[in-house]
Amino acid sequence: MTDASNGEGVDEVAAFAADLRRLRVLAGSPTFDRLHRETQISKSVLSDAMKGRSLPSARTVEGIVRACGEDPREWIDRRDRIASPAPAASPGEADPTATARSARTRLALVGAAMFVAGAAVAGVTATLVAHHVIDERLAAAGVSEGPQIAVANGQDPAMTTCVEDAQVATGDTRADNSLLEIVWSNKCYAGWGRITRYDGLGNGNTVTIALYPQTAPDGADRQEATEHDVQSAYTTLLVRPSADTLLCAEGSFTVDGKRIDLGDPLCI
Repeated sequence: MTDASNGEGVDEVAAFAADLRRLRVLAGSPTFDRLHRETQISKSVLSDAMKGRSLPSARTVEGIVRACGEDPREWIDRRDRIASPAPAASPGEADPTATARSARTRLALVGAAMFVAGAAVAGVTATLVAHHVIDERLAAAGVSEGPQIAVANGQDPAMTTCVEDAQVATGDTRADNSLLEIVWSNKCYAGWGRITRYDGLGNGNTVTIALYPQTAPDGADRQEATEHDVQSAYTTLLVRPSADTLLCAEGSFTVDGKRIDLGDPLCI
């Protein structure tokens, strides 16, 4: 099994975990409690699969994908290819794996791999690295500093094609083992914020997540969502106004009516 802590395979495992998270969003963000009931897989194993800490087993992949309403066969085949990569190419020969890698994987943001590999990166450092990587990847791919796909602020990302190349640009573990993330689509030149709580206390409580341009935290472009009785919530789309504008996420959730603030904003 490929371990996300090793250099080789980090991008593949991170991309696989990001796609599992995207599938979960498209399925309506079922809670880990629900996934556990439907799959009989422990919540800790489900959480590790979503975070990309290591490549999940075929049984775990099958359970998650079926619970999210999709045929697991292609997912399991992809999982097996990651677990048993093709031999390295000889010097001077093209690497067939790299050649076949999709545009989404080539443009995968380093922030995601750093996070799922468990790197202890300070919030400010992660912010600067993720912001720099987005610009570098856009330039290297010949993508203009603007959207290839026209979307508008306030659209549900799950209802757009932005999810097709979406990657977790940066993420940070916050209070009570919650996860604050910014998901980014290069093609849409837009992102959305997301909070996932792992305390199993979603019922009777709320999750609030906001994403905004750093230059106007309370401006008209601020996207904010509050969801009840859930373990995870995400904002609607926010198109990045310019290459120099940081997008920042912040949020909170409640436990027995008490608000738990997740601290300083996370920015890219």
